[in-house]
Parts: sequence; C-alpha cells; structure tokens
Amino acid sequence: MSPTRAEGTTTGDEDLYRLAQVVRSTGDAVLSKDLEGIVTSWNPAAERLYGYSAEEAIGRHISFLVPADHENEEQEILDRVRAGERLETYETERIRKDGVRLDISLTVSPIEHPGRGIVGASVIARDITAEKRRRRAQDFLVGATRDLDASLDFGRTARTIVEKAVPEIAEFCVLDFLRHDGWIGDSVVGTANPEAGAALEKIRRDSPLDPRGDHPVAQVLRKRRPMVWGDLTSPEVMKEVVQSEEHRRLIEQTRYQSAAVAPLIARGEVLGAISFLHASTDLRYDERDLQLLGELADRAALALDNARLYEERERIAANLQRGLRPPEPPYVPGLDIAVVFDAFGEGMEIGGDVYDVLPTEDGCWIMVGDVTGKGSVAAGVSVALRHSMRGLARQIDRPGELLSQLNEMLLEGRSLNDFATALLLRLRRDEQSWRLELAAAGHPPAIHVSHEGPRQLGGGAMLGAWADAPIPSHEGELRAGETIVLATDGWLEAGPPESHVGPEALAELAASFADLELAEMTECLRQDAIARSGGPLRDDLVLLAVRPGPA
Repeated sequence: MSPTRAEGTTTGDEDLYRLAQVVRSTGDAVLSKDLEGIVTSWNPAAERLYGYSAEEAIGRHISFLVPADHENEEQEILDRVRAGERLETYETERIRKDGVRLDISLTVSPIEHPGRGIVGASVIARDITAEKRRRRAQDFLVGATRDLDASLDFGRTARTIVEKAVPEIAEFCVLDFLRHDGWIGDSVVGTANPEAGAALEKIRRDSPLDPRGDHPVAQVLRKRRPMVWGDLTSPEVMKEVVQSEEHRRLIEQTRYQSAAVAPLIARGEVLGAISFLHASTDLRYDERDLQLLGELADRAALALDNARLYEERERIAANLQRGLRPPEPPYVPGLDIAVVFDAFGEGMEIGGDVYDVLPTEDGCWIMVGDVTGKGSVAAGVSVALRHSMRGLARQIDRPGELLSQLNEMLLEGRSLNDFATALLLRLRRDEQSWRLELAAAGHPPAIHVSHEGPRQLGGGAMLGAWADAPIPSHEGELRAGETIVLATDGWLEAGPPESHVGPEALAELAASFADLELAEMTECLRQDAIARSGGPLRDDLVLLAVRPGPA
C-alpha cells in the first residue's frame, strides 16, 4: 500500500503546497502575472520590496510599478514571454509605494499550462539599488577626483564640484561655507536650471543660514556627520528648510523631494557643507547613500582646502613680492633711474632678489641684493633686508657702516637662508656732478660706465656668513653722461651653464649701450639674458641703471 497521506490531499496538491511554501518563504520578491499583465500572485518578499500588500497588488496591472519613462517596457517583456523566452538578470527600474525609484534585476519565466500553453509569467525580482549606486559612485568618484585636481583656484574648484554632481548624483548640488562672521553662506549652486541656481545663490547671499538654526545644513555642521532627509515636502521639514517667501516659491517651482547633506571637513577644520537634492523626480536619498556622499564630501573638502591654502600662499607671496621692491623707482631730482625686475618663480617659489631706491634731501640711497635660496623664507629675509636698510639709513651716513649693521642682523638669524649679497650706493649732489660711495658685500660688481670706459666696483664677503666680514667701499664722481649699472646674478647666470658670463661681459655690454636712453639700455641688457636663456628666465633678475639727468 501507498503511504498514508493527509486527508483531502493528492500528490499534485502536495507539490503545489510545497511550492507555495517555498515561494512564500524565499527572500526574493516573487510574483506572477497573466499575459495581459495582471498580477495573479504576490509573495511576502514582494510586499517588503515594493511596499504593497498582496491585497493591494493582486488584480492590478503590473504598470503600477513601472516608471513613466519605462512605459513601453512591460509590453516588450510580455511579448518575449509569449514567444517562450526566459529573461535572465534583466536590469530595470521600478517604483516603490512611497515613490522611491529602485534598481531591480528581474528573472522572468513563462508559465506554461499543459493544455493551454503559455498563460502567464513568473517574476523573481532582486533589489540591486545599492550595488548599482556603488558602481555608479565609484565611476563618478574616479572622474570627479581627476577633475577636482585640475585646478587650484578656489572658486573654480567649488564650481567644478557642484557641476560634476549634476545630474549623476543630484538635480541640485549646493556648497555652503562657514563665513568669517560665523554665519553660513557664500554658496555655490550646481543645477541643470541656471536660473534656479542663480536664484538660490542670491537667497543664500541675502539670507545666510544661522548656524544655531534648524536648517539641515546647520544641523549637519553641528553634528559633523552626513544626514538624509527622505521627504522634503513634509510640513515639519519645510519649516526647517524654508528661508523666505522667495525661497518657498523656488522650492515649490523646482519641487524639492529629498536631500542628503554632508559636512566638509579638512585637517580637522569644518569648511562648510555639501548638499545633494533630488527635485522633480521619483528618486529619493536614503541611509544607503551616506557612505558614498560622505566619501565625496571628504574628497571635495580636501580639494577645496588645497585650493584655499594655495590662494593664501599666493596672497602671502604677492605681499612678500611687493615688499621686495617699490612699485616703480621713486623720483630723485637730477637723476634718471631705470629698473628691470623679472621675478622667475610663481606663488611661494619667489626668489630673494631685492632692490630699493630711497630719496634723501641731498640725493638717494640705492640698494640691490640677493638672499640665498628661494621661497617664503628667502623672500622674508629680503623684505627684512630692504626695510632694515631704510631704517638704518636715517641714522647712518656711510654705506660700508650700514652694510656692517645688516651683517650683524643676519648673523642673529636662525634660518639657513640668512645669507645675502648686496651693493649699497650712496649718491649726493655736488655743484657739477654727483659724489658716489658704494659698499660691496659679495655681490656681482656694479659697473661704472664713464668716458674712460667701464669700471667694476665690487668685492667683499657675503652678509651673514661671519662677524667683521670685509666690506670694501668705492668712492668717486658720477658725471653727466656717465652711468652706473647694478645687477643680480640672474643676469650673469641666465640660461644653461655654458651660457653664463662674468662681470666683464656686463661691463662690455653696458659700455656699448651707453648712448641709449636709460630704459632702452636696461631693456637691451634684459634681452641679452633672455637670449642666453633660450626662452623664459630661470632665475630672478634685477637690473638697475642710474645716470645724472635734468634737475
């Protein structure tokens, strides 16, 4: 005899019962539909995935799950089922009951009746939203990071960040920064709607956010962690978000839906926040997005911080560079003065070349110097050298004595860059000429071009090297038609080593250009250095020429 069976069951019924239990207990969403697309079964996992109960789903056309931009897709699937085709890992999108769009992988198989043939389709659905977001996120992060590193301009970097996020990550992307006054603003907005973006930037300018308030950005900055607002349309959230009536109208027009906000933190300092907003779509942010958006915020913060530091360095360098020389030679009655100052470096790579012209009641002081090394330390020493000379010139009347004082100042320094070469020229009016006194401290010699030919005035030892360094002085007259040329080693050492020249070459060229106007003379000397460089100069260059002129 056959084994006893439960009363009222057959072998076929038992198989169907077991199959129904398997479908009911599986973690995958399983449903079935007839060839017209009407849902005929719906397991608990489908309820969890889509948010609809079996009672809500069974009997409805499957299109209630299909996004509007996929309207023809279901008919194509049914046509393939009617042809007996099985669809494996068919990736598409579906809409959950709460309006959230999901990435779904479908396996669709024909249901065949023994007598009637294919009567419907079974569908197994798996949520691959997190997986697809992760894939898109990695691709986006690679591309975005490459673009973020393309510029060190703060404004351009901020604009790149928000523009890269649209539309891959959000319909709106907003950068809000902590201002110096403690409020939140100076915002940059990226969106496919330029007018809406400009309007939001204006709203933030007119109404900066209170860091103590309930706005999502303020909350995130206080908590210093990413947060998600799944529904921006709720009255409670709108009360926190809306800044003004103008802002309310903008929100209603653009149809804000959902937001994710992450702090921008670099080197432990909070710079501001980045907000990602979905608007006018069925997309929603949820907790699964926080890891990606937090990572993007970290990279954005690093790029912004690098740009900010670079701009601060640029401002410091510009201030230092201005300190290395006056904007143009000051007017000294009875003298013509022409200067060429070519700064080779950019940013903090500025060099230590310095010059100054200080008028006095009876003439002027002229200094040309060069501090060893480059960068902010060398520039700082150069500035100190120039301004110390100006201060000491009020108390000391002899160039050699003044350079000795500067030597003592550098000997007290603690930097490896506290060494400098210098020429210090003192010119005083006489009845028919100018009396000159020049002190030299290891600098390329000055060239005195007179009717007798060029004469070199130099010698001495570098300042800051040792106490009581020898500082020779040269005295004489500067007559009408004569010229003194002072230069830094950027002129002598222009170009590759084989193009370098000595002071004799400077003296010879200066004498050959002696009949030119002073500005023409210095420009011709500059062009010689450029020619030897074979292109842009590779070091700072100072050329200063002075000759008696009309009183």
